Amino acid sequence: MRQAIDAGIPPGVVLADAGYGDETAFRDGITERGMLYAVGIRPATTVWAPGTAPLPPKPWSGRGIRPTRLRREPGHEPVSVKTLAITLPSKAYATVTWREGSNADHSSRFAAVRVRPAHRDYLSAELRPEEWLLIEWPDGEAEPTKYFLSTGPADATPEQLVFVTKTRWRIERDYQELKQEFGLSHYEGRGWLGFHHHATLCIAAYAFLVAQRLRPEGSKKNCARPETPSLPPDYRPRGHRTSAAACT
Repeated sequence: MRQAIDAGIPPGVVLADAGYGDETAFRDGITERGMLYAVGIRPATTVWAPGTAPLPPKPWSGRGIRPTRLRREPGHEPVSVKTLAITLPSKAYATVTWREGSNADHSSRFAAVRVRPAHRDYLSAELRPEEWLLIEWPDGEAEPTKYFLSTGPADATPEQLVFVTKTRWRIERDYQELKQEFGLSHYEGRGWLGFHHHATLCIAAYAFLVAQRLRPEGSKKNCARPETPSLPPDYRPRGHRTSAAACT
């Protein structure tokens, strides 16, 4: 993630809103694929506060099946991210600016703490690894407004975490323009292959437009043409007959 910030574009980092981020299976699937994530979550999502964790399995009495599942007990339970955010000291929050706006810089107050997601961990025998909980609490608001979970590096700074989570705004803008200006949402077929072709053409057209926008003024004549990528040696166009036997 840190290298991604230096480059300006996060590679291998999945960004999503709370509609996806609240799904533990979705987050686990991203981790299993070797990717990082920075996803929104809802205020009621439960975590283990910094320095806390589920209790170990009950001691085995020597009779019956040996207990293996983690435990919770009254007074030793996870808390919602909203409860945790409100109980953090004021010094835990700091103002972070993540990009320039048309009229002013975009900034807000954030706190970043290490937590363990608590979703149904009482059914597991292993602790979930720690990850970042990023909390946004703008000045003048009665309570925090946004929450994020991220599997970024343990030594990541709040500025780095904010930069990555706020990158989703760019993706949403791209998606909006693809639908409104390039017809991404006009596809009415039902097959994956057809949609894949449709989306590919829309994205290619959008990429061309972005490249045109980034051209310096007055450089249309002198601007070097991009090199055409070469086709792989085993490429065969769609519908190509590979042998004479195909004609019989």
